[in-house]
Amino acid sequence: MNIQIVRSISILLIGVLFLVLGDSALSVLVMAVGALLMIPGIFALISYIRHMEQRRMFPLAALGSFVLGLWMVVSPEVFVGFFMYVVGGVLVALGIYQLAGLSMSSRVLPVAWPLYVLPVLVLLLGLFVLFNPFEAAAIPFILIGIGCIISAVNYMVAALRTAKQRRHSRQSIEIEDAEVVS
Repeated sequence: MNIQIVRSISILLIGVLFLVLGDSALSVLVMAVGALLMIPGIFALISYIRHMEQRRMFPLAALGSFVLGLWMVVSPEVFVGFFMYVVGGVLVALGIYQLAGLSMSSRVLPVAWPLYVLPVLVLLLGLFVLFNPFEAAAIPFILIGIGCIISAVNYMVAALRTAKQRRHSRQSIEIEDAEVVS
C-alpha cells in the first residue's frame, strides 16, 4: 500500500477524532501519549529488576519516561497548553510540506492551482492555532479536525493522481520500446 494513502488515512482518523471528541480531545491525546511513554519505561524497569544480579546501570531514562507518562495520564491539563503549540506547529509544518511536495511535483507533472488551496488553508490554520491557542477552546479543535480532514483528502487526491500518472507513464514507455514486426 502506498505510504501516502496510509498517511492520509491516519490524518483523516485524527481529524475525525478531533471533531467527535471536541475540546476533550486534547486531554485524551495527552493521556494517550502519556500511556505510550509509560509502556517502555515499565518494560525497562521490569527488565532491570529481573536482571539485578548483572549489576547493570539503573535505567534512569526509563524511570523518567515512566514518571513523565504517569504525570501526563494523571493530570493532562498541565500539558494541554504546551500541546496546542505542538499541534499548531505540526499543522504549519504539514502545510509547508504539502506545498513543497506540490512544488516539486509541478516540475515533473502539471499541478492544478486548486491543489495548492488546501495546503495553504492547513498552513493558515496552523498559524491561527499557534497565535490563538486558548481563544474559544472548542474552535481550535474543530478547526484542527477540519484541517486534518482537508489535509487527508489532499494527500489522498495527490497519491491517487500520482499513481495514475505513473501507470500512464509506464504504459507509454512500454509502447515506445515495442518493435515493429513485419
